Amino acid sequence: MGLSASLAVLGWTRMTILIGCFAGAAHLDNKQRKVPNSYWKVWVKSAVLLWVLEIAIRSDDWITYCTMAAVLAYGSTSLIGTPTLSDLKKGSWVDWAVIIWYGIGMYGIYWGFIEYVPLEDLQSILSYQEGTKEYIWLQTLAVLPIMFFIKMAWKLRLLHGGADAKALLLVAVLIPSWATFIPVNGSVFLPPVFALLVWGGLGFFLLPISLIIHNITDNNVKTFDDITMIWHATRMPLDEITDNFVWLLDEVVISPDGEPTIVSSLQPPKKSPSKKELMIKIEELRLMGVEDAWVTKKYPLLSYIFPGTILMLFFGDPMWWILHIFGLT
Repeated sequence: MGLSASLAVLGWTRMTILIGCFAGAAHLDNKQRKVPNSYWKVWVKSAVLLWVLEIAIRSDDWITYCTMAAVLAYGSTSLIGTPTLSDLKKGSWVDWAVIIWYGIGMYGIYWGFIEYVPLEDLQSILSYQEGTKEYIWLQTLAVLPIMFFIKMAWKLRLLHGGADAKALLLVAVLIPSWATFIPVNGSVFLPPVFALLVWGGLGFFLLPISLIIHNITDNNVKTFDDITMIWHATRMPLDEITDNFVWLLDEVVISPDGEPTIVSSLQPPKKSPSKKELMIKIEELRLMGVEDAWVTKKYPLLSYIFPGTILMLFFGDPMWWILHIFGLT
């Protein structure tokens, strides 16, 4: 089997694993808003194996293998935590293994810079030929800043769920580059993990349209104020609110003249109320004689990223299509 055929097999295997993994993760996230670490640990084994096979097929370079160890050690902290001195003193073999992987990884990065990065001409790394050892090493090293960006996005709450961050970290390992994919279009601009995030994000742009159609069909538009709610919320019977993953937007407040009135918020609360607090709000609404209220669902990101895996399979890098639509490619 030739090089291109072997890489194509790896590419199709990766996409199969990606779709299967995200289908299960989206189901768990949608059902219980939680994806346990044990789930990601099962799938990451396949991702690591395929990455090792890719390096073996493309370069079989010990420096690249060692650099990959640094990437895996850094990524592993999202599942097993960061090794601490107390854990090492207790003899935790997992933490010692991660520390050893870090050591191997730092050795690989050091020798990679010695062998492949000419300090007198740093710009030359931009002209590395695809398929050479130095190019493949640089692709492997590039996964590190991608992982750092994902972790920072989670810490800064740009990614609200830990499962979302772990899913993207898995993609960074499973598909570290476009090398094993048959080009769907002319060029690629984004790393695969960010391409998938963009494809998944397109679903959020369609969500307001879907909600408007749903609310009009269900006859939820009865007042002028309802028009401001239909693009991001829907009405739900009071008895069903506590059994669903939603934010209650309606609240009973006392007007300046002392009369209770129902106010609908355009934004969900910054902090989710406890179940007891939620029950009090629902009971207040019930005393006002209403049977349903405006709510906004807690949409799990993985439910939108999963369809993105299919789009990435058939259309590749979304940035190419965006630039192509505007006549820039």
